[in-house]
Amino acid sequence: MKTKEKKEFIGVIFKCCKKYSRIYLDDEKSSFLGWCPKCGAKMEIRISPNGSNSKFFQTD
Repeated sequence: MKTKEKKEFIGVIFKCCKKYSRIYLDDEKSSFLGWCPKCGAKMEIRISPNGSNSKFFQTD
């Protein structure tokens, strides 16, 4: 039986609808991408060479 590979994610609070969701690393491993679970607003966080230790973010 194959084990399912876990995809990397970060947590985001979408201020537009006051909802929390995970957004996942894209296939190119260049950014995290997802949408608000209520209104569908797109969120993309590009990965910086300097990086961040944070696993939780908020939209503006």
